[in-house]
Amino acid sequence: MNENRLTVTKALIIINVVVFALGLVVQRHALMGLPIPGVESRESFAMVLFSYSWFTCFLEGGLWRLVTYQFVHANAGHILFNMWALYFFGPAVEDIMGGKRFLAFYLVCGVAGALCSSLFAGLGLYSSIADTPANAAQLNQLVALLGYGGTVAPWQMVPMVGASAAVYGVMVATAFMYPHVRIALLFPPVTMKLRTFAIGVIVLASAIILFNGDNAGGEAGHLGGIIMGAAIMFIWKLRLMAQRP
Repeated sequence: MNENRLTVTKALIIINVVVFALGLVVQRHALMGLPIPGVESRESFAMVLFSYSWFTCFLEGGLWRLVTYQFVHANAGHILFNMWALYFFGPAVEDIMGGKRFLAFYLVCGVAGALCSSLFAGLGLYSSIADTPANAAQLNQLVALLGYGGTVAPWQMVPMVGASAAVYGVMVATAFMYPHVRIALLFPPVTMKLRTFAIGVIVLASAIILFNGDNAGGEAGHLGGIIMGAAIMFIWKLRLMAQRP
């Protein structure tokens, strides 16, 4: 592989960084990712235009948000972790899948993360920031202001951003392709097989959702990316086995 060529992995990282940097400069008056006249809080233009929520995607028709939310990040730590993981896992998967298939795989895992998060929220499997009395009251007021009073649940308004679901799908693909490769973690400082690491991430995400821990909504999205990534890779593995003599 030519190390100097622009790969899909590199392009994804560049796009994410550019969108994040522009979001620090270009901001709008908004509340929970929605442009509301008269509010004092300001948010990144990317959060307003590209974040995903059930409300903006399916009730207002912004279906593109299922893809664009994957290129928006809440803060520096958020984008740093996701881009580091993509830089680490992405090239190995892209090298085997090829650029076009890798991009499709990445985006589909991200879409699955958004839908899984909404599904789990709708089923009441975890609490979100919309469930606190203060936030629920604010969201209900916002819903009424937009003319949807009594027809929209607060959880449907909560915006979701980040490449995490897509990146977790890529991580699972790496574990399928190289299950016995050992990786060294910074924290905790241990060495383990990729397959063991992937299983640990799945167990942790499931436990956080099950026990309604912090960021349960984010972990629901991660789990969606993991499930989709595992399903695609399982089919891929079956097809490879069928092609063997």
